[in-house]
Amino acid sequence: MVLVIGGANIDITGYPLGSKLIRMDSNPGRIEFSLGGVGRNIAENMSLLDLEVVFLGVVGDDDNGSRIIRESQKTGIDMSRVRITDKMDTSVYMCILDENRDMDIAVCQMGITDLIDQEYIDSIYEETKEAEIIVLDGNLKRQQLEYILDKYNGRKFVFDPVSSTKAMNAFDLIGRFHCVKPNVIEAEALTGIRISNKEDLDSAGRIFHEKGVDSVFITLGSEGTYYSRGNKSGILKIKSRDMGNATGAGDAYMAGLVYALLKDMDIFETAVFASKCAEMAVSVEETINRNISLKKITQELIDDKNK
Repeated sequence: MVLVIGGANIDITGYPLGSKLIRMDSNPGRIEFSLGGVGRNIAENMSLLDLEVVFLGVVGDDDNGSRIIRESQKTGIDMSRVRITDKMDTSVYMCILDENRDMDIAVCQMGITDLIDQEYIDSIYEETKEAEIIVLDGNLKRQQLEYILDKYNGRKFVFDPVSSTKAMNAFDLIGRFHCVKPNVIEAEALTGIRISNKEDLDSAGRIFHEKGVDSVFITLGSEGTYYSRGNKSGILKIKSRDMGNATGAGDAYMAGLVYALLKDMDIFETAVFASKCAEMAVSVEETINRNISLKKITQELIDDKNK
């Protein structure tokens, strides 16, 4: 069983159709409403890979909260331990994509995640303490991260920083994570290294390892992923696909990482498997490609080897 602790929200996404995004103007386009939250999205991607996933988070006692629980359960996520509160509204994430479906700007209302507090964690600890891997997203603040790391001491923790600002909540805790998946900007914030080439990536990787991190994956956007574990490191280029929506790539990648870690894949195999999940995620317009499956990922990897 994998435990995911973090954000769950409603996503509002807008993007232009047929033209470039024009700032300070009204852009004809499309607006979509969907389930979101880094933690919740990672959990759904894991469920698509046939993993047993329990999600811990907080939603409001409102229509959006009910929708998140109801529709997430349909995807196979165990939402039975989600906290429901009447103190705050369910989180909302609103973003504008450019003509290439890359994020241009976003606003998030995530204050409700502060209610992932000690009382809540204590109340569900006995039911979840045997989790093989615990995934934490960067919406959690330092005090929350530290309490969870202490409470579940001995488990394998995986961390997705979410943003360079939020990454700093884990700055002096980073060595307690078995695996981290920052992008370049987040890695720079966490290591103090200015990254512009492979040598810089190696330096950043060494800093993570010296602090105690076993496996490091730094995502490089269209350039692929840097991976490092022990004395093995490298850059894995991502396979080019028609771009539908880039916003879900990181969540799918993280799900692939966790699957590979559970299967004890080596660092290169892990990067390949996770990258394939990300490639499939960006091929559709939705944040989550619900056509992803373990069978399809495996078949694509076989096809790639035979080319």
